[in-house]
Order: sequence, then C-alpha cells, then structure tokens
Amino acid sequence: MKQARTFFTSLCCAALCLVGAFAQAQQPQAGSNASQARPATKNLLVGVVDLRAILQNHPTIVDEIPAITMQMQEEQAALSKAKDEADRDVANLQKEYNNLIGTPEFEDKVGVVRKAFSDAEYKAVEVQRKLVAKRTQLLFKAYEDLQKAIEIVAKQNGVIIVHSKVKIAVPDNANVSREAVALEEADQNTIVWNHPACDITEQVKAQLAVIAGSPKQGGESGSTLDNLGAKAMSARANASKPSSQNAPQTASAPSAQPRR
Repeated sequence: MKQARTFFTSLCCAALCLVGAFAQAQQPQAGSNASQARPATKNLLVGVVDLRAILQNHPTIVDEIPAITMQMQEEQAALSKAKDEADRDVANLQKEYNNLIGTPEFEDKVGVVRKAFSDAEYKAVEVQRKLVAKRTQLLFKAYEDLQKAIEIVAKQNGVIIVHSKVKIAVPDNANVSREAVALEEADQNTIVWNHPACDITEQVKAQLAVIAGSPKQGGESGSTLDNLGAKAMSARANASKPSSQNAPQTASAPSAQPRR
C-alpha cells in the first residue's frame, strides 16, 4: 500500500511538471501584440533616435524638397530681374523727358512700367505661396512616415518612450575640432547621455525605407534639414503672409522726381 501511495504521488508530480512545461512553451504564442510589447531579446523601455540622420534618407527630403527650394529661388531671381528692368525703364524715361517730368504724358508712361512690374510681383507672390503650401504637405508626409517607423520599431523593442538626439556628421577632412562638435551637439540635444543599446536610429532608418521607399538620387540635404520642424510648423503662416525668407518683398520702381 505504501509503495502504491508513493507511485501515485510521483505520477501526480510528473503530470504537473508536464502541464507547466506545456504552458510555458505556449505562452509566447498567446497573442501577436503581447509578443511585440514584450520581446524575448531585450526591453529598452527608452529609445533614442537621430531624426536628422533618418530624414536624410527620406525620398521627399532628398528628391522633392530641394526641387521646390530651387524653384522658389528661381522665382525670386526672376522678380529681382523684373524690378531691375522696371528701374532702368523709369530712369530712361526720366532722361528722355528731362524737364518735362511730372507731365501727364510722362506719368502715363511711368504708370505702364509700374503696372507691369506690379502684375509680375503679384504672380510671383502667388507662385511662392503655392510652393510653400506644397512644401508643407511634403514635410508633413515625411513626418508621418517617420512616426510610423518609430512606432513599429519601438513596439518591436518594447520601448515606451522615444527621445530625439542630434548627432552631427563631420567630414574626415573638415577643419573642426572634436570639442567644437561636442559643444554643438550638446547645444541641440535634450539628452545628455544614453546607453548605446537605446539608440534605435538604424532600425528606424531601415523601417522608414520600407514605408517610404528609397530616394531616387543622393545629394547634400543638410541645409534642407536645418530647423526642419520649425519650417514645417511655420510654413502655413508663411504661405498666407509673405516674408523676406520665402516670398519676394513688395517693391516699386523709383518715383518720378518733381518738376523743377
């Protein structure tokens, strides 16, 4: 009887061990969301990304934004040329009429010159407004893609908070000291230190390539990315109110001198 009781106890213990092992083996398969939220490899809790380095690979930043910037510069140059031509025409009229400046005939001809420049200026401002609006939409799309990529990588690594950190890339042959670069990075970063394992920049960069695709061509995009967030936030206001940075200033040809 004692041996039978011992055998029954051992059998129950073995059964409990098998049930526990089976439950442990089935736990990761309980749900896809749970496996993403608590990965078996690591759980960083806090992640760090270099947004500038990531966005430099976005097709919009590499291919489309520089084209819009160039078109805006061309519009500004064309308007400046039109102003110079209007100034020259008025100066020629002043020489032609000499002592007759201020007469109705002179004022009519000067009025034609000013009207032509005013029309050109109005068209240039409208073009600039449309270009700024288009740039705002493109930047917004780039940030949406970035947010999606960060969210996916964060869930894969169990990250609950993602901070932005700037890492300034300096060419090997640049005459810049290591101390100067460190001070520049410290001035732009809100994070004073992070463990290297927290940096998920490369993972987000790879995920962004899946979401947005790869740029068609490479190029210098550092200047395009400077203060990119501020540009995106203020572009809407700039579109409705031209400023010296994104729209031509209102200018007019020299006024006629009074008759002496």
